[in-house]
Amino acid sequence: MKIWAFSFLLVFLPYASSTQSEGDENHLRSLLSEQENTYLQSLDFLTVCNVAQAASTESSIDLVRLLLQKTGIELRSTTASPWNTSFNDLQVRNCDILPWATMVSSRLDIMGFTRPFARIKRVVVTKRSEPYIRELSEIKNEVFAAIKNNYLLTQIRKQYPNIRIIETDGPAEALTQVADGKSYGAFASLYSVANLFDQNSFSDLKIAGILPPIYDDVVSLATRKEDKILLGILDKAILTAEKSEIENFLSRGATMTLEPSINYNKYWFPIFFVVVCVIVLVWWNKNLRGLNLKLEATHLELEQKTKELERLSSTDTLTNTFNRIKLDQVFSQEIDRAVRYNQPLSIFMIDIDYFKNVNDSYGHLVGDKVLTTFAKTLKDNLRGNDILGRWGGEEFLVICPSIELEKAEMVAEKLRGIIEQTNFSPVDRMTASFGVTKWEKSDTQESLISRADYAMYLSKNRGRNKVSVSTEKPT
Repeated sequence: MKIWAFSFLLVFLPYASSTQSEGDENHLRSLLSEQENTYLQSLDFLTVCNVAQAASTESSIDLVRLLLQKTGIELRSTTASPWNTSFNDLQVRNCDILPWATMVSSRLDIMGFTRPFARIKRVVVTKRSEPYIRELSEIKNEVFAAIKNNYLLTQIRKQYPNIRIIETDGPAEALTQVADGKSYGAFASLYSVANLFDQNSFSDLKIAGILPPIYDDVVSLATRKEDKILLGILDKAILTAEKSEIENFLSRGATMTLEPSINYNKYWFPIFFVVVCVIVLVWWNKNLRGLNLKLEATHLELEQKTKELERLSSTDTLTNTFNRIKLDQVFSQEIDRAVRYNQPLSIFMIDIDYFKNVNDSYGHLVGDKVLTTFAKTLKDNLRGNDILGRWGGEEFLVICPSIELEKAEMVAEKLRGIIEQTNFSPVDRMTASFGVTKWEKSDTQESLISRADYAMYLSKNRGRNKVSVSTEKPT
């Protein structure tokens, strides 16, 4: 008898629509090109690479059916197999759609990826006797198990070279390594772990930590690189899928239950003892309800603290803008988007003029106040989809997706004028120098920053309080 159940936090990305006007098949068809509609009509069926999941052997194809239900495509699936086998099946054309795929640069030459449909937390699993893990840097020379060919392996090995990793075919094997004492812990997605914990063989295990957001499993559908028409159809199907249905599907797969052991022989005793047992059960359930209320409150508090920790990990505490780590992550994503969709991308660097004089003349507390006012002025006057962060010291970076260089220069000039008129009391007047540039197809993140930095120093050499543009690499 199921006494209680609870779910861990899953983060769902807001790419799927939940409005009725975008929720029917006609709307999806209207988004498809004539070539894509013709391709759809020519299909007999598509085969899903059935990645084995702890929730059930049908989880992968059920997920794809949910995402593609408005396309009318008939779906079949391969035999449930580990991720590595399914990954190979896609390449040798044993299947056409690979679910639970994470877009990484090393796979872009052979695979195409849709927009993500969910972001699933990754956790650390250990035996119950082990302490809670606050930071992986606390772990020295321990062995962890993780699924092979998972991008998480690359991230962990790069960030924590002292951690040794055993590669496994799936999450069940990874947890078995921990249960058998062959590894200290295991890295796995919350979606898999929650289901596996229902098995008796893993009753001695616990979730000992939640990995930071940069290790989240950001999942998409993948196809072969050459199947560009199919990729476009899948991407638009996810765009029109019902967000609530995706949430419900993944939440059902991340629920942990407790099944207490009950001695049913009591019910064969004489009626007197049955009545006693009923009274005890009523009392017990009453206490359980109270415990569940406390558990729900604790779980809500944990969710709130987790969200706050995620916010703090990506935010500069003084200016309340993105910090350098988050800027690097977002910058990389915007360059990838510009490459994939051939969209414009512009950036500009901002440096507060003579900021050192403020600290020397008024002290660091006033300097901090100037930085706070400066950042708020920028945020209040940028577009809704512009991205602002503190690059370091008194330097800020603004990423402007989907706008050309001329428009970015106008935005920078507007900000320059506003800053010049802003009250930075007790400092009389503050100005800033701007360096604007745009993304070219051959650019990397480093070359873009270098060009914007060069343009910013052109502004300083011209007397400061200027906006300069550079489209060439500095010599």
